[in-house]
Amino acid sequence: MVSDNRTLRVAILGGGMFFDDVIGQSFKDLMRGGIAGALTSIGMSHMAPDVADVRIAVSAVGTRSPRSGTAGRIVDWFREDFPDQPIDACYGETVWKDILAKHRPDVVFVATPDHVHTQPILDSLEAGCDVLTEKPLCLTMAEADRIIAAAKRAERIVAVDMHKRFDPFIREMLQNARQKYGEINRVRAVLEEPLAVSTEIFAWAEQSNPFAYVGCHWLDVVHHYLQVKPVAVFATGQKKLLRHWDEHHREIARRRGVDPATFKRQNPIDTWDSIDVAVTYHDGMRGDYNNHWINPAEFEGAVNQEIEVYGIFGRGFVDQQDRGYREAVIGDGSRTRNPTFGGRIQHRGGYREIFGYGKASIVSGLLAIIRRRLLGHSLQELNETYPTAASQRDVVQVIEAASIVAERNYQALQAGRGTPVTARLTDAEIQILEPGGP
Repeated sequence: MVSDNRTLRVAILGGGMFFDDVIGQSFKDLMRGGIAGALTSIGMSHMAPDVADVRIAVSAVGTRSPRSGTAGRIVDWFREDFPDQPIDACYGETVWKDILAKHRPDVVFVATPDHVHTQPILDSLEAGCDVLTEKPLCLTMAEADRIIAAAKRAERIVAVDMHKRFDPFIREMLQNARQKYGEINRVRAVLEEPLAVSTEIFAWAEQSNPFAYVGCHWLDVVHHYLQVKPVAVFATGQKKLLRHWDEHHREIARRRGVDPATFKRQNPIDTWDSIDVAVTYHDGMRGDYNNHWINPAEFEGAVNQEIEVYGIFGRGFVDQQDRGYREAVIGDGSRTRNPTFGGRIQHRGGYREIFGYGKASIVSGLLAIIRRRLLGHSLQELNETYPTAASQRDVVQVIEAASIVAERNYQALQAGRGTPVTARLTDAEIQILEPGGP
C-alpha cells in the first residue's frame, strides 16, 4: 500500500449528453457501493479484495454558465441520494481552475464539449490530478501530444471514456477476429446519431463534426483489438441540411405538423451533416467509417450503429437493431433498446443501479487510478487495462486528417474538380496530398 487515504475525491466538469443516464448514475453507484462490485464487467474481479474499501466521493460539479443552472441541477440530483454529502456547484468560463484551487480533487472527470477538453486536462495534470475524459481525447495531434507528454511528465493517468471497447458483442467479435476470419481485408463501421444532437443538444456542433464525435469509437476498437496503424486517409462529407437549417427546419416542422418556432435552433448551423472516411492501414487493411448526426427522431433506435469485419476465411457482423430488444408503444412508435449500454436494475424497495458497458469504461479508468494512487502499481503495468491517452494518438490523427481532407474535397467538389485530396500519415505529421498543390 502506498496511501492510507482510501477515498478518491472526484470533480466533474460539464454535464455531458449521457450524464444522467450513464455518467452521473455510474458515480452514484460508485459512491454508494464502491468499485469492487463493478469489476467483473472489465474482467478485473480478481482485484476486488484489494479495492473493496476504497470510497468514491464527488466533491464538486462545474459548468460554464450559471444561467443554465446545470451544475446546480446535477448537485441537487446527487443530493436526492446523498443528502449528507457536500458537493459544490461551480460556474465560470474556466471553472476547472477554481475547482482545482478550492477543492484539490484527486480525479477530474472532463465532460466538456469536444473542443474544450485539452486545457482542463492539462491544468488538472499540472495540479497533480488524474483524469477521466469523455471521448474524443481532443481534436488535433498537437493537442494529443501535449496531453500525452504532460501525463508522462506528471506520472498521472488520463483515461478516455471509449465505452465501445467494453461492448460485449463488439469485444467478442474483434478479440477473436484474426483467429476466426484470418487476415483482415476490410472493416466497415456505421454510427449515426439523432438529428437532435446537432440541432438541439449540442450548441457547439459547429466546433466539431460527426466523425470526431462518434467515429472515434470505431477507430478506437479497430486500432485496439486489431492492432493496426493508419497510414492514409481519404474523406468526403455532406453539408446539405444543417448548413441550410434556417430553411429546412420549416419543412421538417410542416411534415411533423408542429410550429417551426418551437425548434430550439432556427438559424444555419455551419457543420457537417455527415462524413465518410476511408482509412488504409499498415497491413493493407481498409477501414470504412460512416458517421452522421441527422438521423430523424422517427428512426427506431436511439442511434444506428453497426460494424462488419471481412477476413479471408470469414466475416463477423454486429448490429444494434439486431440484438433482439424492440418495442412498439402507442404514442412512441417502434423503438430499439440497448440495455447492454446503460440498463438499470432496481429491486423492490432498493436502489437504482446501472449496468452495462457505458459504466464499464468509467470503471476501467477509475480502477487504474486507484491502482496507481493506492496500490503503487506502475503506469507501465496499467497500460493495457484502460483506454490511455497514448492509445488515442492515432485516433486523433485520423480525426484531424479526415477533417482537413473532407473540407478540401468539399471545396474542390464545389469548384467542379471532383474530390482529389488524400492524406498520408506518419508518426510525425499529416501530409496533405492534392494534385497541383504544394
